[in-house]
Amino acid sequence: MKQITASVIVVGILLLTACTAEKPRYEERGKDKIGLDLSGQQKIAVANKATNGTPSNIGKRTAEEMVAAGFKRYGIEKGILIFRLDGALKGTENLYFDHWGWREGKYTQATADVGTYDKKINTAQFLDGERRYEYNIETGIAKFFESGQVQRSADQYGTKDMTIVGDEMIKRMGGVEDGTSKVMGMDCQIWDIDKYKTVLHMWKGITMKERAYPENIPVARTCISLDTTAPPRLEKMVLPANIKPERVD
Repeated sequence: MKQITASVIVVGILLLTACTAEKPRYEERGKDKIGLDLSGQQKIAVANKATNGTPSNIGKRTAEEMVAAGFKRYGIEKGILIFRLDGALKGTENLYFDHWGWREGKYTQATADVGTYDKKINTAQFLDGERRYEYNIETGIAKFFESGQVQRSADQYGTKDMTIVGDEMIKRMGGVEDGTSKVMGMDCQIWDIDKYKTVLHMWKGITMKERAYPENIPVARTCISLDTTAPPRLEKMVLPANIKPERVD
């Protein structure tokens, strides 16, 4: 089952639809800003740099702050999408986002059926800038974590456009371009990642169609509805107010 879940979220990992739980080194060391004991003019320089948004609030920025800083997660500002899940994981996934993808709600209702394993899934994930929430709708339990991985990736690849970063990460995983396709009338770039037995159909940083075979278990995800004109309702993109999430470090 672990492999099935991994295949469904592979694109989120590749395209930073999820932030990692990795912490910057200076946070792990508990030192002054950059992991060193600073003093005098060094501390002033660090403070001035933090005022400009680096590095004090990296990993803690909201959706609004990410947009203001020039970051784009998707190539479109807002969208409402519905996906059909097939194969060993059957069900639906509903996606709502605005702020170029930095504020997002994703709802999965599905049944995993592999051999004797049978489990129902009813979960939601919410993204607000660099903070991600995982919410189990059945139990009412929610957790959140923050990460500066987006900034590190932007620095590494020299761009704040995460669709470009995503393409480069796919290439690093062995992905090769394999023509184009149309999904819901949109022109998609096809990526074949043979190492992971995965084929992705990408449009503006969004996986419109996916076919994967982890451990020879088929898993598929296909967009069956797309609306990029209507603004998503705010309540679809935020954790319910009565739910108190637990922080994961």
